[in-house]
Amino acid sequence: MDDAAFVRDFVRQNDPDRYFACLFAPAARRTALLALAAFDTEIASLRRKVREPMAGEIRIRWWQDRIETAGDVASGNPLADTLATVIQSYGLPVGAFATYLEARLFDLYDDGFPTRGDLEAYCGETSGIMLQLSAMILDPDAANGAADACGHGGCLGTIAQALRWRDEPGRLRPFMPGDLLAALGLDRPNFGQAGYEEPSMAAVEGLQAIAREHRSAFLGAVQTLPEKLRPAFIALAPAAASVRHGGRWPGLLRRQVQMTTVAAAGWPSR
Repeated sequence: MDDAAFVRDFVRQNDPDRYFACLFAPAARRTALLALAAFDTEIASLRRKVREPMAGEIRIRWWQDRIETAGDVASGNPLADTLATVIQSYGLPVGAFATYLEARLFDLYDDGFPTRGDLEAYCGETSGIMLQLSAMILDPDAANGAADACGHGGCLGTIAQALRWRDEPGRLRPFMPGDLLAALGLDRPNFGQAGYEEPSMAAVEGLQAIAREHRSAFLGAVQTLPEKLRPAFIALAPAAASVRHGGRWPGLLRRQVQMTTVAAAGWPSR
């Protein structure tokens, strides 16, 4: 199996939404988009794969070194080698990957975000950067006008995914902004614990409200973008629908219908 096929199968198995979304992109751009998706999926999964944060940090530094030497001798890692080729072929900014990897160090720890601004910065530097790079692959000139859609889309996607864990306080807890918790008389260890059900529920509703704000801003921004950039954002269709309908996350078939609808007809106005 060649590297491109390996990357394709990796994304299809580990991130079926983005795999499906990539099918709406021009055939000549799909391998590049899939390479970005594979990289993002691999880095986001490190917390589950390592026993100690330091092991995850070492892995992130390995990726940073590999990206900084893109185009040199192959590493033998098909995900990294395909990404290196894509970075060179499309002239993607290496600095954006460095920012992304630095932000992903958060995933390795359970410290949580002190403020809403910290959460939004993380979203922009992770999911937002991936959206921007995807737009650059599709059309580098048009991508210059996509910053707002990428920033708000990154927040929408990340927060909507986090809200899927509303019934698992331990997983949702790091994503709860500390200033939101404090406003409700909570500290992070108390969130989701017995005796704190009411303020914890209010905190989740507060996070949902933040997601709705970004959904509205994203839909406003994405309306002005050319159709050629649409495939970069299609995977956000389930997140937008989930936030609109109170956080319920649909099954795979329903998500594919939602993505197909956006691909064919564009984004709703609200």
